[in-house]
Amino acid sequence: MSAKYDVIVVGAGVSGLLSALALSKEGKSVLILEKDNFVGGVCRSYKVQGYTVDTGPHIITRLDSGPLRVLMDRYFDLIPNFVPFGKYYLRINGQVKDFPWSLKDWMMFDLLPVEDRSLLMKSLIDIAYMVNSGRDMTRVSIKDIMPGSLSHNSVAFLDYLSYFMLGTGPENAPVSRFIDRKDYKTEKQKDENGISIPYVGKLYNMLIGGKPTDQYYPKGGIQKIVDSLMYSMPPNVKVNLDEELLSLNTEKVNGRQTEKITGISTNKGEYLADSVIYSGFATDIPKLVSTPLPQRYVENLSMIEKVTSLSVWLGLDEQVFKEDASEMWVSTTRDKFHTWLIPTSNYDPLLAPMGKHLVGFAFVNPDMTSSEEMKRKATHTIFSNIPALEEHMDMIHYQELVPEKATWNMNAGFGDVTTPIDNLYCVGSDSFKRSMGLTRTSYSVIKMLDTFKADGNLPS
Repeated sequence: MSAKYDVIVVGAGVSGLLSALALSKEGKSVLILEKDNFVGGVCRSYKVQGYTVDTGPHIITRLDSGPLRVLMDRYFDLIPNFVPFGKYYLRINGQVKDFPWSLKDWMMFDLLPVEDRSLLMKSLIDIAYMVNSGRDMTRVSIKDIMPGSLSHNSVAFLDYLSYFMLGTGPENAPVSRFIDRKDYKTEKQKDENGISIPYVGKLYNMLIGGKPTDQYYPKGGIQKIVDSLMYSMPPNVKVNLDEELLSLNTEKVNGRQTEKITGISTNKGEYLADSVIYSGFATDIPKLVSTPLPQRYVENLSMIEKVTSLSVWLGLDEQVFKEDASEMWVSTTRDKFHTWLIPTSNYDPLLAPMGKHLVGFAFVNPDMTSSEEMKRKATHTIFSNIPALEEHMDMIHYQELVPEKATWNMNAGFGDVTTPIDNLYCVGSDSFKRSMGLTRTSYSVIKMLDTFKADGNLPS
């Protein structure tokens, strides 16, 4: 007889682990299935020649009161030690300046021509007008509000922001992403008459600005979040590694057309469950069920575009980057090979051997024809910007990753927490359109828990 669980969680990435922890703490028996021989997915750390590298450079945003903080406070038995992330610098054509966080900063930001700054200020005022007039900012792109006479550097700067915040270019990047609220709750704010006011609070953040104070790095590396998750798992959670999902099994509900999840089949057996939380790629769902899904749902999933990245880790024989700060390298060349670097050993010296220095570089939208060409281009970009890095190089390590399972693209598909199959839920960066990285993943888990409860699967 097949084993029966209250919930099966498919995938032991961070979204699957957060889901399993939360539901098990709510009293559910949970089975986690993972096709790899490790947990954490793209949220983990490992050793390379004595250095502890993360799966890509990470920053945890909205940690003071955002979705991850909510989940940690509710369900973690052990909370990692986080250290403040520090400043952001912007590097364009060899010049480096503080990132402009407010209107005053923008007017003083001389890496862009003064004419461009005035035009961009006008665009911000235009956005405020559109917001106040009730315009749907999810359908307005950065390209739509970009002045046509911007300099090459300014266009490259906006291109950088679009790719690193949404995984897509300005022509497909919605303005709503850039005026997103910090509050973890997903509902719109309301006025005194109970009428929803889109983006109230978001616009204040954009216009008044001020550098973020709720961004952190986990001391010991991103692995510490996964370690805390696993430490907090209660006994009613079972984890099976090296087990690959073959199908999601369903049955008709009371003779109706609606399908209900009954369990799953893997390369090692079959398991029954009242509910399944799927944290894999949503694009694979139609291939995992035997019955046809609604055409509109399938077409939407087929239009999802993944974010791919190349990360390069450098071990250096001395501390080249002195501050607890990251750098945003804006590429002004035609290939748009933008870069974001974090000197992780500044936040925790134990991530590098004694006296050494560890720096991570992330490249989004590497439009290269081959893996080796991507690596060659990335290495050239790093050393041509700061030649001294090559002189001090002690280690180099490459990672090809999918940091986001879906771009926040106006013209691409995007998944959802709910599915056409009863009691089958999705979590992860392709199931909830808010923020990015671990913060977006945490939003999806909270939304799943709210939906799970609304469906009667958890007590109110």
